[in-house]
Amino acid sequence: MVGGFFYFMAVGLIFKLHNLFQFMPKSYLFFLPVFLTLTISVYGQIDDELKNEIRIRTEQLRGAGLFVGGEKICCGQSISNVYSDRIFSPIWTDSLANQLLRQIENSELEGLFPEDYHYSLLKDLLQEKDLNVFEKANLDLLLTDSFLLYTTHLLSGKVNPVSLNPDWRVVKREGDPVELLLKAISSNNVGESIAEARPKYKTYDRLRSKLARYKEIRDAGGWGEIEVGPTIKPGESGQRVLQVRKRLEASGDLVGYTNDEPEIFDEELKRAVLKYQRRYGLEEDGAVGKSTLASMNVPVELRIEDIILNLERCRWLPRELGDHYIIVNLPAYEMELVKDGEIKLEMGVAVGKPYRQTPVFSSKMTYFVVNPYWTVPPTILYQDMIPAQIKNPNYLSSLQIKVLDESGNEVDPASVTWQTGVKFPYTLRQEPGKMNALGRVKFIFPNEFNIYMHDTNHPEVFAKYNRALSSGCVRLSDPMKLAYYVGATQNKPLSVSDIDEISKSKSNQTIIMNSPIMVHLQYWTAFVDENGFLNFRPDIYDRNSKLKKALFSSL
Repeated sequence: MVGGFFYFMAVGLIFKLHNLFQFMPKSYLFFLPVFLTLTISVYGQIDDELKNEIRIRTEQLRGAGLFVGGEKICCGQSISNVYSDRIFSPIWTDSLANQLLRQIENSELEGLFPEDYHYSLLKDLLQEKDLNVFEKANLDLLLTDSFLLYTTHLLSGKVNPVSLNPDWRVVKREGDPVELLLKAISSNNVGESIAEARPKYKTYDRLRSKLARYKEIRDAGGWGEIEVGPTIKPGESGQRVLQVRKRLEASGDLVGYTNDEPEIFDEELKRAVLKYQRRYGLEEDGAVGKSTLASMNVPVELRIEDIILNLERCRWLPRELGDHYIIVNLPAYEMELVKDGEIKLEMGVAVGKPYRQTPVFSSKMTYFVVNPYWTVPPTILYQDMIPAQIKNPNYLSSLQIKVLDESGNEVDPASVTWQTGVKFPYTLRQEPGKMNALGRVKFIFPNEFNIYMHDTNHPEVFAKYNRALSSGCVRLSDPMKLAYYVGATQNKPLSVSDIDEISKSKSNQTIIMNSPIMVHLQYWTAFVDENGFLNFRPDIYDRNSKLKKALFSSL
């Protein structure tokens, strides 16, 4: 095609001339060097023309930009640099170009879209046999843009999450698409370089495999709908029970059914319903009520979209989560502590309310505090505490919250002028104890949002299905378990009894960690658990619609 194309054409022609001349009189061999010189000269001239066309296009990229076949070349700066370094020599051989086309076709397996990478245009151009120099230059640049754009999206995502939510902080994965391009050229292996750009997390690989499986379900006709009606309970029978059975068979929740009366809601079907409810974070009662029915009737096409959105979120993760880390999935209300790839702890959590959303970010947990004070943050101070104190002058004292001046001296609440809409010159601080909103312990991973994990004085929240109930921080269902674990990892380990003794003393004590643990607060509405089951969760902060609009739009 291009890039070495002319050299191989010249060599091929030389062999043909050699075959021709060996059947001619020897006197004709006098002309062989002349033919060779003319041949190399012609092809060298064409090669120079192609380089010149590529140079002209890189200059366009630096200026007003370049469109090929109506499609924009997106990676202009990188492309200009690559071709300048090569003195504008073409990059792509037929072999490399066809390898790339296959990879772009398979981008659907990553939850990406081939047309974002010029797939149809490339396919048409690569099938053309007689491209002129102008068209060859366009094709070479188009292939380069396709590779760079695709690997960029694999490395850090197609969508910038901050453009959707300013409180979404990401540390982009390291990786240079240009280096991957050069590696693909030198090794003549495009697939290997693209695989290197793909995220290496188990979460990503598992979701990727489930995407393929759900597309198979879609292509087989989906899973149909269950008729709307009253709750379907174990022991009942009828057409709707049969519809439930078929629905769960299609999604793999019911496997190897042997009952001769499939219209009966038996124990095997109840177990399948419970499995489904567990995967979707629904109330596990084994019956198909309003919420379970609504969930089951969501078409497979929408579930595929959800998987695709969360593959994109995986691409926003840093390259390495760390060997020792905590990950909190906000919509799932779950926390896991992982060390060397093994889950050491897991527990339920409560997260921010929809109007006080817990942000997404990563930071190192560097210390924890037993018997913490709670300093009321500004949002709660102005929106909750001051209005409550105005209504009830005993409100703060009933919660053991003290008013402190700038020097830390206690101020009588009765001497304070309580009013809304003005700057409050005091600090509100709650004493350690049973009333304390942070409970017995808090875990600090410094961040710009002042978000941390902590115990709670309202453990009853963990019995609820919807646990988006906090003012932004992450409440833990079993915080002492985490404190015991972290305490045991210190250079001078703290035993369970050591930590319990500190807790019972009611004295505020900070424990600096010798080995910080990374904490990743993430937002996944679709994920695959350690048992290999695909899970879905409600979009508690209504973030999927914005991401879908951005991700599914053309570049």
